[in-house]
Amino acid sequence: MAVVSVSTMTLRPGSYEAFKEQHRRAKAVLEFCGAKNVRLLGTLLAGEGTGAIALTWEADDYAAYGAVMDRVLNDSAGRALVMELTSPDNPVMSFQGSLWADIPV
Repeated sequence: MAVVSVSTMTLRPGSYEAFKEQHRRAKAVLEFCGAKNVRLLGTLLAGEGTGAIALTWEADDYAAYGAVMDRVLNDSAGRALVMELTSPDNPVMSFQGSLWADIPV
């Protein structure tokens, strides 16, 4: 059963270019650590969420998701990225993470 990590974000005004550079690095780290299908999605029409950005990536199951996260936190580039994401200079103003799973029908 596929597991999808979804992080929705709102950017600080004027930080779009900085965010794109940060995402390039994040994508490289995630893929190096085993994440699949890493994508950046932008809203077109979303009511209150218009203008939000979503970062998604997939793992085969919960164990694979945990393995990716373990690798990110044990990788020096991954740890540096996590520290950057929590700094006051981060281009992201608000962030919400969620984990989704396929529902067999």
